[in-house]
Amino acid sequence: MFSQGWPFASTNRYIEPSQHPRDRRTHHSTRRDPSQERRRKIELIDLDDIFTERNTVRIVVKESWQLHQIATSLRRRFPEGAQEIPEDAEVQFFFNFKRLHGDDVPNDTRLLFYRVLRKGDDGSFRVIWRGANIKLRKPERETVAREIAAGKSIGSIRETVANLLRDTNKSKEDLVQNSNQIVVETEGGLKQRSLEGNSWETRKAAAWLCRYIIVTIKPADKYFVLQGFNEQYVCHEACINQRGYADTTKLKNWLKNDVLAAVYSDNKPRRRHISIEDIRLTYRGRTVTKNNHIRPGAIIDFDVPRSIEDKFIRGESWLVPPTETCMVCSDEKRVSEMPNRKRITAACEHDATTCKECVGLWIASSMERTAWDRLKCPECPQLLKYEDVQAFASREIFDRYDMLATKALLSSIPEFMWCLNPGCESGQIHPAGCSKVRCQGCKRNLCIRHGVPWHKGETCEEYEKRTRRQRKNDEASEKHIKEMSKPCPGCNRNIHKYTGCDHVTCICGHEWCWLCLEPYYKDERDFLQCQHTRECQYHDNPPNYEGGRAFMPFMNAQRAPNARFAPPFQRAGPQRREQGQNILFPIRPRNRMPEDQPVPGPGPVPAPRIEDDEVPNRVWARRGAVDGNPFDPAAGANPGRPPLQPRARPPNRRMDPRVFEFMNDAMRTHLLDMMERR
Repeated sequence: MFSQGWPFASTNRYIEPSQHPRDRRTHHSTRRDPSQERRRKIELIDLDDIFTERNTVRIVVKESWQLHQIATSLRRRFPEGAQEIPEDAEVQFFFNFKRLHGDDVPNDTRLLFYRVLRKGDDGSFRVIWRGANIKLRKPERETVAREIAAGKSIGSIRETVANLLRDTNKSKEDLVQNSNQIVVETEGGLKQRSLEGNSWETRKAAAWLCRYIIVTIKPADKYFVLQGFNEQYVCHEACINQRGYADTTKLKNWLKNDVLAAVYSDNKPRRRHISIEDIRLTYRGRTVTKNNHIRPGAIIDFDVPRSIEDKFIRGESWLVPPTETCMVCSDEKRVSEMPNRKRITAACEHDATTCKECVGLWIASSMERTAWDRLKCPECPQLLKYEDVQAFASREIFDRYDMLATKALLSSIPEFMWCLNPGCESGQIHPAGCSKVRCQGCKRNLCIRHGVPWHKGETCEEYEKRTRRQRKNDEASEKHIKEMSKPCPGCNRNIHKYTGCDHVTCICGHEWCWLCLEPYYKDERDFLQCQHTRECQYHDNPPNYEGGRAFMPFMNAQRAPNARFAPPFQRAGPQRREQGQNILFPIRPRNRMPEDQPVPGPGPVPAPRIEDDEVPNRVWARRGAVDGNPFDPAAGANPGRPPLQPRARPPNRRMDPRVFEFMNDAMRTHLLDMMERR
């Protein structure tokens, strides 16, 4: 297959030119002929040499040569037989994982890959069946090849092959019990490997310059399914111990070497940051150990640290197409970018529709307005646990959360005490009965008995005698605080309400009624509701901010009889309030409608003609304060001056007060109807 002495023994056929053994040769100080300096040796490797059996070719090229001249040299090397390169065949050259377009040879390259496409070959994927005791015929293989070119995933290809095998091999269909028995591999190109991820897009194997897809089938008792990041990876290697159960160490090594460190498009292994100790396997909710008896065909869950998970998801992104949509950012996401197992918390009963990034932003915003131990799922009221915050929050937010959780845990220990120095964040556990201790962080002395810095020059008894009056005042203050406040039903913190409505929202996020302590909730229409007790004054008459009334609280008044055409509200209104009339929009037109005129009905009302002498707004003459304008500062300044005659103004074109009042009532009625419909 390869020529003798060819260094490629692993499945990774790409080696940097500087690492090639042919490049590590000694340099001689003897001078060379200038004609030889303008020549160089290039090694040519057929990407499909496993099938064409073309050996590696080393040719000497000049600096002025182009790719078509190299192709001519290749045709001379393989003139006949199965390895023949016909004159009408297309020779494609590849360098650094990319096809070379054009005719220029890359500078200083000593290694080129090529592929020969005979006439009529479009270079599409070819499926080769290598199963034993069962057949996959050519039409079925072409069907699989079309699905690969269409972008189907590995899991979909496995299902298609399993169904085709059952349909074409009726007598042996019992050999195909599960689609995970199907093995899909790449052959040729720069990388030969098995495609394990069911979510991987099969045609992405073209990035490794592979065009041959090898399909085989394994027995039903020869594979394991490892599940993580919302994906499934099928292991067909021999990871079974002598007793026929799963070998935990072999499974972890396979997951590390063949999946976590081998999904990058540049084909460079990354194993340094991964250890098998970082991989945790769970089966049916229990951690897998060496003593577990797990039979082949089982689905085993795995977890890795956050740092490894983030690197793997970024490295695998080119293999996994976006198939999910985040309901918050509306971006297309991959399955690995959604919460693991489609659950934000283990207590959630719904499938997560928010991506990991948006959940992390939700946690960061909630930390600014909610207590650290009251963080909730963005889609349901379930509280987030420590491992949930660790899985979604950023490093900075999680460090802050971890610090608060640690402080709360330590503060619950009776013998633990934080240092009283504001600039010191240390704390330590002190034995019972000890009074004076020294902080290990700032080296200051503290009095544990009284919770103050050490009272130098005084014993604890002397300090108590001196501060007795102050302690009595403190106790009285605490008693007064308890009398004027109420404990929150959610977190038991003392809450003092000095103003506002009786709907209280605590810092912990719990919402409750100040009078009856019953919780508030939102109904199916997202309206605020509360089941008040019978002793609460809101039991029969809920406040304005509950239910549909929260839309426009200021319009919560009930309409009185004939409120549609009620006259406008004025100052002298106590008697009218006693009659049960509530006017929502009080107006005061300058000219009230006479009482003897009928109330206008619906429809347009013609504006009456107003004569010039009836215009109320006229120019006052500069006369005395009695006859003239009483608000004119110059009134009566020149009593001997003849008075000015009023100047005639054009007829008043303002709206008739009756029309103005009717439009106002119509608007009020329309808004009330809107509230009733809501």
